[in-house]
Amino acid sequence: MRHRALFLALLLLSSATLGGAQSQAATASTGAPGKVRVVTRNLEPFSFEAEGKQVGFAAELWDELARATKLEYEIQTVATAQEIIEAIEDRKADVGVGAISVTSKREEVIDFSQPFYESGLQILVAGGGGSGVDQIFGMLKNLFNPKLIGAFLLLLGTMLTISHLIWIHEHKVNPDQWPEHYKAGLWESFWWTISTLLVGGADNKGPVGVAGRVIAIVWMLLSIVLVSLLTASFTTTLTVNSLRGDIRGPADLPGRTVATVTGSTTENWLTEKGARVRPFTAIGECLNALKSGEVQAVVYDAPVLQYEVKKSDDATLQLVGPVFERQNYAFALQQDSDLRERLNQALLLLNEQGVGAGLRGKYFGETE
Repeated sequence: MRHRALFLALLLLSSATLGGAQSQAATASTGAPGKVRVVTRNLEPFSFEAEGKQVGFAAELWDELARATKLEYEIQTVATAQEIIEAIEDRKADVGVGAISVTSKREEVIDFSQPFYESGLQILVAGGGGSGVDQIFGMLKNLFNPKLIGAFLLLLGTMLTISHLIWIHEHKVNPDQWPEHYKAGLWESFWWTISTLLVGGADNKGPVGVAGRVIAIVWMLLSIVLVSLLTASFTTTLTVNSLRGDIRGPADLPGRTVATVTGSTTENWLTEKGARVRPFTAIGECLNALKSGEVQAVVYDAPVLQYEVKKSDDATLQLVGPVFERQNYAFALQQDSDLRERLNQALLLLNEQGVGAGLRGKYFGETE
């Protein structure tokens, strides 16, 4: 009897220990007791802070989902999508909310809910709109750049030097064509110099002295080089500033300087396609780089770009080409999360009730 009582006591103690371990595991999976740990990032229109609360398509859909499943949650904000994935993978958060693309690489380390939005990539360029006056001013602004101005100053300085040398040597032997008075003589020299540069010489005018003719030969040869440099500067300026107009689809992106959000799947895709990627921490920074001419295009999630273009009301911003690299957005979950089936059922129910359609209409103007 004594052994039997001891065995029962050990059995009860073992059950209590196992129950405590399971309780701790459940607490670890959801953070604070009874609360789900949610991680998001600010990216309009899917999740962003307004009037002290988190709003947006994904954020509000998650809130509806949490209500339907009777889940309490707490939110923390990070800077990039990659940080969301890492927080879920390291089990520092339970659910990732936002514009999170479902990819095979991410599926290796985390799980996803049912997709709630179909997206894809699109290309945004600048300079495709605006009034005629705006386009003229834009072209003039592009022409008056430091490199082109420097080329003009170099040409002007060389012409003045040659004009001065010609006058010094020619006014002594040919005063009829090069007056001895400095101002008048220099003007005649400059006229000959610019005529030689543009058309190869001036009618009935040319140096007759040996020194003057040597200088004329040097100037003719130098003119070829200077005209080539000036033409190259013009061509480079006009070509670089028209490249964005040549971008019409994904096939035009290799070799171009393209902005996107750092840590996104778009950054990896652009790198693989051979584009010169300029990553920025926020989509607003990408748009500023495009407007300032630092990049030739912005490539990112289509709904985000469409939302930003509509919000900016800037006629020079233009979405070009079709939506490509189709992808789905979903809520990120820990591997083998107990929440997955529960959330999926509620998400399907909410879609049947029209919650998703209502949010699409609110943020994207989409109608059934």
